[in-house]
Amino acid sequence: MIELIFGLIGGTALLMYGVDMMSDGIQKSAGKTMKKVLGTLTGNVWSAFLVGTILTSIVQSSTAITVLTVGFVNSGVLNLSQAVGIIYGANIGTTVSAQLMAFSFKFKLTDMALPILGIGFAINQYVKNKNIKNLGQSLMGFGMLFLGLKILNDGIPYMENNEFLKYFFTDYAANPIIGILLGILTTAMVHSSTGTIGLGMILGQAGLLDLQTAIYIMLGDNIGTCITAQVSSLTGNINARRTAWAHTLYNIVGVIVALIMLPLFMKIIVGVTEYFQPNADISAYIANSHSLFNILNAIIFLPFTKYYVEFLNRIIRPKGKIYKSKTS
Repeated sequence: MIELIFGLIGGTALLMYGVDMMSDGIQKSAGKTMKKVLGTLTGNVWSAFLVGTILTSIVQSSTAITVLTVGFVNSGVLNLSQAVGIIYGANIGTTVSAQLMAFSFKFKLTDMALPILGIGFAINQYVKNKNIKNLGQSLMGFGMLFLGLKILNDGIPYMENNEFLKYFFTDYAANPIIGILLGILTTAMVHSSTGTIGLGMILGQAGLLDLQTAIYIMLGDNIGTCITAQVSSLTGNINARRTAWAHTLYNIVGVIVALIMLPLFMKIIVGVTEYFQPNADISAYIANSHSLFNILNAIIFLPFTKYYVEFLNRIIRPKGKIYKSKTS
């Protein structure tokens, strides 16, 4: 039991820290380029959507892109429509990490954790070029992520036979409200929906989570990841606050729709996974639920962005001011 607890604590810590280090290294390496791209290639909501998707796929932190977007709106570089498009894309781009983790389980990439970590360390320590050093840091984070997954994966036999964990996830986390709250709290604490999804994959492989329960936690993850942007907007202007709320309400509405349409949503996940990934394990289904939720949410919102922005302008107003529609 002690070995299981230590493995869960250490493996989860390495996983979360690896995600953070990987993202931080890429941001340092490509930060100036990323800011330039955000500021110049987001002319309309569709281009902003594509930029948000691509940049977050590279950086692997929707929180970082969203916080950066809040800052740009606050300084007047971006308008609210552009910011909303970036947010749609950022939510999709961040799901690439989960797909990579699911891929790593199938092809045993976790066995490469230590060599990757060692190569990253050597680059970071001995290369003088700052951009390459930062890429070395990112590679170290990549290795730590895999090492954390490997340690957690080694604990699966213990988790499979642990009655307390079985009881908790079967009787409590399977409740939609508790499952969503668990996802919100975990992601809010570690500032990484990717890390929480990875932990969910391990629990799924141990037989402690079925797909439906994993979906509840995943839905909570998408709400929990909004909290950092909310905090960063507290000292910003009204448009920065609108941007943070655009992110939050977007995910909340998506979660409500997914819950209402849960049987259909699960059929889509199962159908897509069985078609593209025959013989896939639970980790692939969980990764695909994360990707499909954010893709479908963007598809729903994109045609109505103009009205969504109008709605945000109406409900989030400076104190003492009454919003007037442009058409009035």
